[in-house]
Order: sequence, then C-alpha cells, then structure tokens
Amino acid sequence: MNEFDIGEIQDFQNRSLVGIIFRQLEGMILSGKIQPGERINESKLSNLLGVSRAPIREALRLLASSGILEVRANRGMFVRDLQIDEVAGLYDVRAALDALAGERAAERVNDEHLRVLNSWIREMADYVETGDSDAYYRANIAFHAAIVEITGNANLLSIYGRVCKQMSLFRRISLSLPGQLRLSLQRHKKIVEAIESKDSAKAASVMRNHTLGAKKALLCAIRDKKMSF
Repeated sequence: MNEFDIGEIQDFQNRSLVGIIFRQLEGMILSGKIQPGERINESKLSNLLGVSRAPIREALRLLASSGILEVRANRGMFVRDLQIDEVAGLYDVRAALDALAGERAAERVNDEHLRVLNSWIREMADYVETGDSDAYYRANIAFHAAIVEITGNANLLSIYGRVCKQMSLFRRISLSLPGQLRLSLQRHKKIVEAIESKDSAKAASVMRNHTLGAKKALLCAIRDKKMSF
C-alpha cells in the first residue's frame, strides 16, 4: 500500500476498538451497572461485548489510570470504592475548580453563553418535575461543563473532567437524596444569575458554596448510614 502498511492499519483499528470499549465500560461503571467495589471479570466482559480480552485489558488499564478502577495485589481489578475522606477531598478539589470556573466565566460570558446555560436550567427543571434523577444528573454535568468551556481554559477543562469522572461514582447517588434535586436546581439558577451579573467574585463564591453544600449533604447522609458505597 502507498501510505500505510497492514500493520499500521491493524494498530489503528485496535486503538479505535480500545477507545470504544473504554467508553462502554466507563458508561457501565458511571451508570452503576458495575458497582463500586465490584471485581472486574475480563472473561465475562469479553463474552458480553463480543471482543477478545486483549483490547478489554488495555481499556481497563486506561480506566485504572483515570482513577475509576484500582488494582489490588493478587486479586485483580476493582471499581474504586471511595472512603469518606476521599469523597470529602474530591469535593474540596471540585469546589476550588468551580470557584475558578465561575470567576473566569463571569469575566468572559456573552449572550450566547447565557442562552446555553439557561437552556440547561430549563431542562433540569423538567427533570425535577418528573423526578428523573438520572436525566437530571446528565444535564447537571453538561451545565457545569458549559461553564468551564466559557473560561476558554483547556487545562481547567481537562482537570475538571477527570475530577468529575471520579466523583460520578457517588455524585449520581447524592442527587437521589430527598429534596436534593429541587435544592440543586435553585443553586444552579443562582449560579447563572451570578455569572450573568459579571461579578467574578460573586460567581466564584456561589459556585464554591454550591459544591460545598452538596458535599455537606452527601457526607451527612453517609454518616447517618442512609447510604453507603
């Protein structure tokens, strides 16, 4: 062949397959189909997905490097089962990132940005009325990603994405706590108002307090043994 040899094509196909498997497995974990603390069975996944174990193994390695999976010596690979101090630590990091995102977004926001944010608010409001916490969670993630994108900071977007993926292991559950959906929606409306005001200090404060409020609710629920990971 003129531009590529067979080996190069096969390598590209393998890498593409690994990416597809990575996204499938990531979705299964973050949606709760594979639970925190559950052992990963390569053979079972191979049969389920209809692929060989080699690309599955590579996809699992990538998931481990992203912090979603962990390797336990002589036992295999498991979905991370986060402890309370880890949960608290992730929320603190997220709060700092949210504050920075809010500050920068308030400095750069325009009418189109506000249109996008308000469209997510309307969608989240619909899910609150129907009580669909899973759909609300997805819209919530998109809302916050839109704010980070307003900042124009690619590094912030990358770091924020990694932290959010680790938090997805428990954040989805926290939204199912009584009253949390409606409270979360009200906080998101205040975020848009703060960003629209272009008051960077206010936007940073509102974003930080929103995340720390979610942290407090979840940790109280864990300590009251209303839920566990």
